[in-house]
Amino acid sequence: MANDTVSFPAETRAAEKKSDVTDLRNDGFIPAIVYSKGEAGTPVKLNEHDFEMMLKQHSGENMMIDLVVDGGKARHVLLKDIQHHPMSQRILHVDFHEISLDRLVKVHVVVDFQGTPVGVTQGGGTLDIQTREVEVECKASAIVDSLPLDVSGLDIGNNVTVADLSLPEGYTLLTAETVSLANMLAPRVKADAGTSEGGATEGEDAASEEAEA
Repeated sequence: MANDTVSFPAETRAAEKKSDVTDLRNDGFIPAIVYSKGEAGTPVKLNEHDFEMMLKQHSGENMMIDLVVDGGKARHVLLKDIQHHPMSQRILHVDFHEISLDRLVKVHVVVDFQGTPVGVTQGGGTLDIQTREVEVECKASAIVDSLPLDVSGLDIGNNVTVADLSLPEGYTLLTAETVSLANMLAPRVKADAGTSEGGATEGEDAASEEAEA
């Protein structure tokens, strides 16, 4: 199922100096830029509280937003990048890319591993996830939050690759089909009691006695 498009307001701003951007943040706004193909980026500002609340309610790797700038016509944008403060994790800056909903875009989509493998429930093994997202090309209007993959049938020694994914109609896979997504590993074998801490093996005892002789 494609992502729902979220509507969000923004206001234009001047291309400010660093000190002006700091004042903007202190006033409760996030500086952002809307990039459009063949045009210079448009500086805008977002209400910090409202934007953070929107992210909590509409989390997704590839979020489509109808950005309403200064109350005008909505601009279809893809949330491309969010910069956070390294300590506080406060949002410092946001990048949007304006796109046509019919345009083909390249995006990374998360793999949603569903179910508990039989190798875990019956074999005591561990599902070793090796790749958590794949790159695809699709129309901007068809971007999904994740690609489901049922792993409940995996037994010890089984694995799944990118080729095992079922893609929505109109999707082109860009990640190689041979890339491993997950392996079903056997349970770890416990150490033999004879090699436990504080106890030497029979071979070690024999070697010690031979050396003393």
